[in-house]
Amino acid sequence: MAESDESEYILGTDPRELERLGEQHAAWVSRAYALFERAGLGPDQRVLDLGSGPGFTSFELARVVGPGGSVIARDVSARFLAFLEAEAERLRLPWIETSLGPLEGLDLEPGSIDAAYSRWVYSWLEDASAGIAPVARALAPGGALLLQEYLAWGSMKLLPREPAFDRAVEACLESWRVGGATIDVAEDIPELARGAGLRLEHFEPIARFGAPGSLVWRWADGFFHGYLPRLIEQELFGAADFEAFQAVWRERAASGHGVFFAPVLAEAILRKS
Repeated sequence: MAESDESEYILGTDPRELERLGEQHAAWVSRAYALFERAGLGPDQRVLDLGSGPGFTSFELARVVGPGGSVIARDVSARFLAFLEAEAERLRLPWIETSLGPLEGLDLEPGSIDAAYSRWVYSWLEDASAGIAPVARALAPGGALLLQEYLAWGSMKLLPREPAFDRAVEACLESWRVGGATIDVAEDIPELARGAGLRLEHFEPIARFGAPGSLVWRWADGFFHGYLPRLIEQELFGAADFEAFQAVWRERAASGHGVFFAPVLAEAILRKS
């Protein structure tokens, strides 16, 4: 594993995070397929999976393009890419190749890919334009960059409202500010598209919610219980606040009362002329 793996991922790259990312993928895969279809992804295309992680979406893309196509899985984590390579072999998807490194360092031949996809990747960059420029160069004419990025992370709510939950959300937002992330990067998509010479073909805000036990609820559960302890270590969240959050979350999960309102994201398709 590269020494930078743990620092590059806000929740690390250990087996627990691998499991969490699997649940996250299950919660959002239907939206990804709808976006693939809208953008015209299909057989025999060459597609780039940006921030592939352990490859859950890479495998979906490989099935979309079929053996006549190919998928490049780009990520900063050597550990996750090793898992991806082993799974691709097990699933008999040899048309997936891996690429280690940050988005900003991507160096593909101009016009060599038909599409690229990212989910919650540009949100973590200090300069999203630096991560979009090499992708735009690599797109063939008519190719598309598909994005699913946060539009309003702070819109997240637990209904009925609970102060303990709201404090946890604020602590997360503060950590993004301290860390230099542009968490609501979807706000900048129209300008990012123009700066990269791409046409904004589609833009749609997505708001989802889930009752206790739902896929969306379990996705949030994994995130908060993995990330809030890190904020305690960084002195951005108190141990007592975390205990209060856990008490509220456990009570809601046990009673089945209430709704978790997920952060609003935006889906976008940026097309190259």
